[in-house]
Amino acid sequence: MSRVVFLDRDGTLNTERGFVTRPEQLEVLPGAAAAVQRLHEAGHRLVVVTNQSGIARGLYREADLAAVHEKLHRALGGRILAYLHCPHLPDGGHGYGGACACRKPGAGLLHQARELLQLDFAGGAVVGDSARDLLMARDLPLRTVLVHSGKPAAGERAALLAAGGRVDHEAADLAAAVDWLLQQPG
Repeated sequence: MSRVVFLDRDGTLNTERGFVTRPEQLEVLPGAAAAVQRLHEAGHRLVVVTNQSGIARGLYREADLAAVHEKLHRALGGRILAYLHCPHLPDGGHGYGGACACRKPGAGLLHQARELLQLDFAGGAVVGDSARDLLMARDLPLRTVLVHSGKPAAGERAALLAAGGRVDHEAADLAAAVDWLLQQPG
């Protein structure tokens, strides 16, 4: 059975720079495409999970996000199985669907992926640059990897641990995270 790896977008796959509203703003991080290729070749199923409150804020539309993800998909060699996002504001009080379960650190996007794509969490992982990315996996059988390629790692680690989360591994970037993931037993 293939394992699933859930990847955060901003700070993990592409440069962290606030709201990416147009494809030309997307800058894939060095080594990210090769890292994704290695996971894919090892038989992992890859899903991008990302908070995109810029939609609720009116900064961009769903169609704009789709164009950004299309560029990212091409840059990553078409190896991502799905791109799931939460368009809601952190407080939920925005008139864009109300409160939600999909915004990270909630696990809603992971559960959506499991149902839509018939995924099994066993042996899988979540890779991200923030506490909220890894907190998604708090009560799930998923490994957690904090990458240092986006937000300042020390602050994110402290926030994660303060919220009762865990870090199974820390890595400089996605390539180093993949090195570790590919060494892990089933």
